[in-house]
Amino acid sequence: REKTGRVVFLGGSITAMSGWRELTMRYFEKKFPATKFEFIGAGIGSLGSVPHAFRLERDALGKGPVDLLFIEAAVNDASNTADHPEHMRRGMEGVVRHLRAVDPLTDVVHLHFVMPSHMDDYSAGRVPVAIAQHEQIAVAYGNPTLNLALEVTDRIAAGEFTWKDDFRNLHPSTFGHRLYGNSIARLLDAAFTGPPPRSPVPHALPEAVDPKNFGRGRFG
Repeated sequence: REKTGRVVFLGGSITAMSGWRELTMRYFEKKFPATKFEFIGAGIGSLGSVPHAFRLERDALGKGPVDLLFIEAAVNDASNTADHPEHMRRGMEGVVRHLRAVDPLTDVVHLHFVMPSHMDDYSAGRVPVAIAQHEQIAVAYGNPTLNLALEVTDRIAAGEFTWKDDFRNLHPSTFGHRLYGNSIARLLDAAFTGPPPRSPVPHALPEAVDPKNFGRGRFG
């Protein structure tokens, strides 16, 4: 309606590197050619959900209200705080709760990127710890998630491609970034089916999942 949009990409090195982020930006520009977009790349290598919560105001909200935020932390949370799932939960809830408090119209999409340990867990019938914690927050706040870790695991098991020759690393090859971009495009295509609502609907701010979440996180 207003022909403007601010989209933030908050994550670690997979977000900072060239790939899926640019593909998603091009998707929006092609889908809405009359809209002036501002895209904010807020990817910093090795950072997971806890530092995301504390840097959110500086790196994501500093230029004004955000229409859409993509967040990923499943890889770095699994690497950085593997023995503290409560940190994964409190960090992710901190990001979402802070956003909701600032602007209840901001939409959030959670992305779960793949790493070998995630594939091992899914192959053994387990949900990776970081993904389980992030999903708990996504469900509580009504946010869509895209479980790319499970998609890659299933498609490799089906023989569509291989990790060694095609995807190659948790920092994906060009093939892997294109897979991520295509999956995000399918999610957005589903979201944009039909006309937009007559007026934006604010998201509710439910009771906190974890009272010790980092929703008031700031740099000091």
